[in-house]
Amino acid sequence: MRVICPNCGSKATITSREEQSAHVCNLYVSCTNTKECGATFVSTLAFAHYLNPPRKDTAQMATLLIKNLSKAEQLELVGFSN
Repeated sequence: MRVICPNCGSKATITSREEQSAHVCNLYVSCTNTKECGATFVSTLAFAHYLNPPRKDTAQMATLLIKNLSKAEQLELVGFSN
């Protein structure tokens, strides 16, 4: 992950982090341009959403959906319709 200094646009280094919750943490960051800037700041990193859910979750959802179908619908789904 690349962090950029909001003041000068130089590369910045994460020096530590503090977890706020399971999916949010504060990153303590230092600008690497110490000659001209040297800013230190806090940035927040948070989980937003999945683009692809984990395979295990997808498989469990599919299993539940299939189990809720009637036997005829299950057979039709796998290509054994009457």
